[in-house]
Amino acid sequence: FLSINSPSPFKKNNILALITEGINTKNENRIPEMYIKIIAKIKEVLENTPANIGIFCASYKILNDLRMNGIVAMAKQTGKRLFIENSKNSASDNAHILSQFKIASKHNGGVLLGVCGGRNSEGEDYPGDLMNAVIIIGIPYQHPTSRNQAKINYYNKAFNGQGWVFAYLYPAMQRANQASGRPIRKESDRGAIVFMDSRYKDKMGWISEWVRDEVKICPDRKNVISTVFKRFWNRKD
Repeated sequence: FLSINSPSPFKKNNILALITEGINTKNENRIPEMYIKIIAKIKEVLENTPANIGIFCASYKILNDLRMNGIVAMAKQTGKRLFIENSKNSASDNAHILSQFKIASKHNGGVLLGVCGGRNSEGEDYPGDLMNAVIIIGIPYQHPTSRNQAKINYYNKAFNGQGWVFAYLYPAMQRANQASGRPIRKESDRGAIVFMDSRYKDKMGWISEWVRDEVKICPDRKNVISTVFKRFWNRKD
């Protein structure tokens, strides 16, 4: 792939980007204890971010597991209204959810829970208070299928054994990058981006340059996210 390096139009002071240690959403790690830890870290973001937040999961499986492990009750504790994307929703149903989510920014704030690669994480912009922070949970790899395996085989032959990179990793990071850019759409926007999976540390080269340049590794300790977010949002430029 050819790329063009150009300066970011966004002020560095307006971007907070974190990769969290202690979270890994590979299939074998998806146990209640892991989801409880994820929800605790999400709570630190919600409690220390003004107005609206987006949470985009790698899959509907992770989204539904978060629901089963207490994210609804946790969001209620923070006073922010939770809106949940549903793959079965019609376009008009989804538009209504987005409308209500955006209205919530004028009150106690809202939380939009959806998926990477979905209509809300790629086809919609949220400038200003419409989304001040985004959390990306997991790496949005496609579900293995015979068609995807055929792509891997094709790219292996075409690109000297790099089939997995071109057929799986590149599309996954494209989806993650699309989601990460939702809060920061204008030069004046200030936004926080949290990659909630430690595996992103090994994928730094695939993160959008304007985000990658600001990424910090967040240690797996209680209240670290809270402290970092308070400092970011309380700073007066």
